[in-house]
Amino acid sequence: MLNEDRKSIIEAEERYRHEIAKKLRADLGAVEEDAKKLGKSFWDKAMEVLNSNFGLWFLSSVFITGGAAAYQITQHHYDAKLIRDKAIITCEFEIANRLNGMKFLLLRAKNIGQAQFALTPISKSLGPVSSEYENVNIAVLYFKIFQLTGQRDVQIGDLVRELEEKNLLIQSENPKLPVDEAERKRLIEIIDALHQYEIEKINRRNKS
Repeated sequence: MLNEDRKSIIEAEERYRHEIAKKLRADLGAVEEDAKKLGKSFWDKAMEVLNSNFGLWFLSSVFITGGAAAYQITQHHYDAKLIRDKAIITCEFEIANRLNGMKFLLLRAKNIGQAQFALTPISKSLGPVSSEYENVNIAVLYFKIFQLTGQRDVQIGDLVRELEEKNLLIQSENPKLPVDEAERKRLIEIIDALHQYEIEKINRRNKS
């Protein structure tokens, strides 16, 4: 059984704990109220600043600067695409022009010498679309298009290689000899296939 002194101590401890809990609840409520007031005060002040001349200037500066940066990025991409597309189109027309010239001259070649001249556009344009590509090999023009587009047709690559190989053989032959009709026919077939490929690409580009 507890004596009177022990009871008094326990009762005092209970009262102390009760007072501490009461004070903590009161302090917590005050902190929450202060936080609400502070948050409300902050947004009130922020809106007051944003609605002021300084705030309007600040917002306009942010939007104008961001808009200008976005415009510059868009313009840069557009300019780069324009340059790329122009280079692709120039290469395509240069190739088509050379193939046309080769076919025209090959059909009229009477001897190897004339056939050798007819195949000159493989390495040099007789009438360039752009002076930049006048002395550029036709295989390099195809490779440049591949670099610009990332698209490569294996069959077309094989035809270009065959055209170059036949050209090397013809260039090594006696210019006075007559043209072999089978060789002429194969050269025309290669040129027609390459020319058709270029025309289809140009037409697709014009429709897009």
